[in-house]
Amino acid sequence: MEFLKKIAKIRTGGQSGADRAAMDFAGEHNIPLCGWCPRNGWAEDYPDAPGLLKDYPELTETPSEGTEQRTKWNMRDCDAILTVIPESSKRSPGTETGLKEGEALGKPMYTAAGPEDAADIIRWLETLPDETELCIGGPRASECPEAYEMTKALLNALAEHSVRQDKKHYVYILRCSDGTFYTGYTTDPERRVRVHNSGKGAKYTRPRRPVELIYTEEYDNKTEAQKREYAIKQLTRAEKEQLIK
Repeated sequence: MEFLKKIAKIRTGGQSGADRAAMDFAGEHNIPLCGWCPRNGWAEDYPDAPGLLKDYPELTETPSEGTEQRTKWNMRDCDAILTVIPESSKRSPGTETGLKEGEALGKPMYTAAGPEDAADIIRWLETLPDETELCIGGPRASECPEAYEMTKALLNALAEHSVRQDKKHYVYILRCSDGTFYTGYTTDPERRVRVHNSGKGAKYTRPRRPVELIYTEEYDNKTEAQKREYAIKQLTRAEKEQLIK
């Protein structure tokens, strides 16, 4: 399960701290952003209108200038809720409101402390439907100075963890410019061919450019792929030709 593909949208309330980390993460990874924020775009570090809407126009104002309506409406409109509360956090009334509202609405919820929870969150996300709209929140910066950094680190860990889990392993065969074959292992065949043709690949292919990718086999783990690479290298040319056919 790849986190970046599982999540259709990230929803937040726009506050400093955990919300803001989620917003910036969404922007960096081209994940659509949405959410309710208080009227005039208020946040503790954006006290004057248009507030955070100047930099985050994806959010929508609520009729109320207070934060409670914003929080409850975001809980109402999301599919699932991820709350990040670092161990160093002070009491956060807004976060408590969100947790109570999520529970009352019966939303799937997970409360994390930081990046160390990434593997468990991935397993939780696997239980959710594809195209999930995930609401991400937690304490504001004044309640927990580490909230932004910890939430950002957690989201980056989720992205990196899921990519590692989803990574495929390939054995490939190239036809070199002199007609000979080269067999190798990679996690990205197309990129590897470009590396070979740039002259930065294997010593064997460097004087035999350009090379052409003519065969691949896909495996779920590196060990099996490298065993197969070794086995193919032991084949005669005729056996390799038969395999390619």
